[in-house]
Amino acid sequence: MPLRESDLTAYARIRNAALEGFATRGVSATSIRDVAAAAGVSPGLVQHHFGTKEGLRRAVDEYVVAVAVEAFANLVSEDSQEAWAAMGDLVTAWVSENRVALRYLARGLSEGDEEASRILETLLEIAEQKWLDPLAAAGALRPGVDRDWAAIHVFVFNLACVLFEPALDRHLGEPFFGRGQLHRWNVATTDLYRRALMRPAPEGSAKAKRQ
Repeated sequence: MPLRESDLTAYARIRNAALEGFATRGVSATSIRDVAAAAGVSPGLVQHHFGTKEGLRRAVDEYVVAVAVEAFANLVSEDSQEAWAAMGDLVTAWVSENRVALRYLARGLSEGDEEASRILETLLEIAEQKWLDPLAAAGALRPGVDRDWAAIHVFVFNLACVLFEPALDRHLGEPFFGRGQLHRWNVATTDLYRRALMRPAPEGSAKAKRQ
């Protein structure tokens, strides 16, 4: 059963309220009083848990990284339809459940924020170490794949969809974060990555026929 906001600890409610405010208005435009009001607590309690707004910002950044590390600890490490489908489902679920965190990151990156750049660096390291390196070690990557850019493309695609969400909604005729569009995005994007990155199967093999 999903947790209600009231079920969360005061610390988590404050952190989540800060994340929402930072994602919507930006860090500089979101005050401790704004966060306290959104979390339903006093400004003093915010300062008790986090000290300053900078401390609150650090807690938000640590949370964004932690949920990514936890979710992507075991990405696809083999070239099979089932493994890629599972990875696509994992990424799509994470994007859906953490859209506010992605909006926060996308906003920070678009504004040239150094902390947002550090978070992106961490996420890119996860993509390379937990996804691309195991595929390369298994001999599954297409020869000559640029792993730096492969990792960048994954996050640029994800962040761009969140950043341009209103425009995508208009183009698609329904919300990008609706179940139907997320499924379409999952299938199309997973197929794009698989075909672009994976070593082609030998002609005549059962795997090549399935492709």
